[in-house]
Amino acid sequence: MKRATIKDVAEAAGVSRAAVSKVLRNAYGLSDDMRARVEAAMTALNYRPQTAARGLRGRTYTLGVVLPDMRNPFFPDIIDGVISTLRSSSYEPLIGFRPTAEATEKHAIDTMLDHKIDGFLMVAPRLEESYLTTVATSVPTVMIGRHDRDCGYDTVNNDDRAGARLAVEHLISLGHRDIAYFGLEPGSAAPNNSTTLRLVGYREAMTAHGLADCISVFEGTHFRGEHYDEEVARRILARERRPTAVFCWTDLVAFTLMAEALRLGLRIPEDLSVIGYDNSRLAALPQLSLTSVDQSGHRLGSEAMKLLIERIEGRREERHFVLPPRLDVKGSTGPVPTPG
Repeated sequence: MKRATIKDVAEAAGVSRAAVSKVLRNAYGLSDDMRARVEAAMTALNYRPQTAARGLRGRTYTLGVVLPDMRNPFFPDIIDGVISTLRSSSYEPLIGFRPTAEATEKHAIDTMLDHKIDGFLMVAPRLEESYLTTVATSVPTVMIGRHDRDCGYDTVNNDDRAGARLAVEHLISLGHRDIAYFGLEPGSAAPNNSTTLRLVGYREAMTAHGLADCISVFEGTHFRGEHYDEEVARRILARERRPTAVFCWTDLVAFTLMAEALRLGLRIPEDLSVIGYDNSRLAALPQLSLTSVDQSGHRLGSEAMKLLIERIEGRREERHFVLPPRLDVKGSTGPVPTPG
């Protein structure tokens, strides 16, 4: 079947090709009647603008969204926010998942650039700030999960240090002292990445409450195979002096720890309290009932898209949007176990 062209749409709607182009750009100055006729003609002809051709003329109205992986149950919340904001615009997201190696991560970004996207949203990239700054000089860019400044791109985050302190202080209020942190190994995180700042917040809270001697940090990874975090969880739970509570840097890691605890016959929260970070939808399932720090993924995605469109429209100065975290207490945390 021959693909419909802008000329076909114009003839079917009884308007000029310039009028069709204005509808595609969502330009001002069109009557509601003309817009409706053009949109009806596009629907009837199953018209789809050619992205490559649009890129030669200017914008492609496509945005690249790069996520770390497909398994984290928090990322759909971000995508929901992205889509809800773009629904009232002419932009469409192209979603890609980041491979593990740095070289292939750069390749994924370069591939999207080759498609002449109009802007980038990256979630927790591991790449050097200098490289990301170079990308941002080529195309408007917004980051989630990076707290960089004076970098040429905008950032949207929750206050990770404050969120970590909320988690630790909740556990301390329940009587816990042996509180471990289950995060990422240093090589897996940039200096201003979320997990790094959550570790800082954990240490700050423990020290502020006189528990510096009880600080215990365990490091998982994205890069040593899908079962590595399970092995780390087993090491935490097999310690001679097992922690009575564990603060996990994501809900996904918390779910892994809870599964290993149950395999060992431990009860949650009677024998072990667990806190996650993200407050993903799975955390609310009755079987899990995970206490978690809520960082409002939907709003993170929505605010990132608003900033990105502003950048595309011509804003030059950096903006850094920070949301306050909230602790959602559920069933996975309880009083410190009674000795004996």
